Amino acid sequence: MERETERLLEELERIVTERQDWLFRFAYMRIGIREEAEDVVQDALLSVFRRLRGQTSIGNVEQYVIRAINNACTDYFRRKPLHMVTLDRAEQMSIDEADRQIHNEFVRISRLLEMLPPEQSEIVRLKCYDDLTFKQIAELQGIPEATAKSRYRYAIMHIQQRIKKKEGQI
Repeated sequence: MERETERLLEELERIVTERQDWLFRFAYMRIGIREEAEDVVQDALLSVFRRLRGQTSIGNVEQYVIRAINNACTDYFRRKPLHMVTLDRAEQMSIDEADRQIHNEFVRISRLLEMLPPEQSEIVRLKCYDDLTFKQIAELQGIPEATAKSRYRYAIMHIQQRIKKKEGQI
């Protein structure tokens, strides 16, 4: 049992080393504030570390880490609803040069996805931005894979309709 725990902890270390930037971007694209996203990732990884030390029945550590960060982002908004930043305010926030690209990307994607129902926008974010498979998305969201695919399809159709509508107004 101790060997399995050691293996799981080594797997966690590998994931953090190889995917640290991706994990941060995953949280940032949901929260939109650098310091808060960093804190969420750090807290989630610490929680995963503690759980791995105490249990050995985790099949896919990477999926477990992603789910932990996703849940931590959800919990962040439950605990701190007053800290939500409107997109208009986010666009006007002073951002240092190192964060400008990811911040601009956050605002652009958020503007595009704000017109969708939350369950559809999250599927699009997970598929297009986070590059997860529909199977991974389904596991992360706790829904059937077919539901993930249909939500994605409806979201893309809705976005295309909005773009065509805007082009027709120009």
